[in-house]
Amino acid sequence: MKGFKTVKIAAFVILMILFVWLTVNYYSWDLFLEGTTNLIRTPMLLLLMFLGYLSAFFLRALGWQMYLTKNINFRHYLYGLFYSLLVNHLLPVKAGDLMRIGYLSSIKSEIGKPQIVESVIVMRMFDLIVLGAAAIGFGSFIGISLAQHDFYLFITTIFAGLLILYLSRKKVPFLDRLSKNLLSILLSARSVGILLIISLSWILEAAVVYGTLISFSESADVWESIWVNSITIAGQVFHFTPGGAGTYEATMSSALIAVGITPAVALQTAIISHLFKFIFSFLTGAFTVVRAPISFRELWLSLKQKKEVNQT
Repeated sequence: MKGFKTVKIAAFVILMILFVWLTVNYYSWDLFLEGTTNLIRTPMLLLLMFLGYLSAFFLRALGWQMYLTKNINFRHYLYGLFYSLLVNHLLPVKAGDLMRIGYLSSIKSEIGKPQIVESVIVMRMFDLIVLGAAAIGFGSFIGISLAQHDFYLFITTIFAGLLILYLSRKKVPFLDRLSKNLLSILLSARSVGILLIISLSWILEAAVVYGTLISFSESADVWESIWVNSITIAGQVFHFTPGGAGTYEATMSSALIAVGITPAVALQTAIISHLFKFIFSFLTGAFTVVRAPISFRELWLSLKQKKEVNQT
């Protein structure tokens, strides 16, 4: 675990250096203003981006409900995701998943906290599987040079992770329960449905990239936008700033440059699309706080969840 943390910190530092270099060399206030102004003057384009991003969260909430239980009202899954998004854009660490656990645990139901923790972990695994497959699949489709061994490495990593989980299950009771449930889930027809829903959600989120590129009068390509979005979100594993500021821009700019967008437009696209997501997270977060308020005590308990899970 310490080795993985070291790798995350090293990757974060490299991405931040790249972001600073891109900013120094390619940031343009005029270009940023042009893209932002074009978006504001094109409300239908903004609506497309908003609905695409919003629909992505509705689908993830649906997938989460399919995995856990239908006895909890759908809106609570959606509120949990909105709280998660808000916290991830406010704190310099990815505590959003802990907030999801904390919020759903505060709902009076027969579902225990270990089951909720398990559901969040499994949904994250589904996200990583979909994003990895999209990065490789769509990358190959649009002509991004991806060696065949990258695909084998991706598949091997997934199975290695599952094997480690299985071999470690006796040492940690929680992992024992998770490994047993995970095997039955992955071999079920339900998992296929959940994966399809999660896949569609990440495709819809690419509307933010697509719309921002159009604001610069770029010949935006849907498949390229999906690939860029997948690479960018996967890069948020190295999140150490509120909303992944810096790492998001560095990753997306690099991906956009790889598909032929000029560095200056790539950087402004990354900045504007990220600004859009920040605004979205604050708006949906404010809506959720009003509709489903949670106390600071519950928030603090949710942040302690990691310690509780390790002791389970």
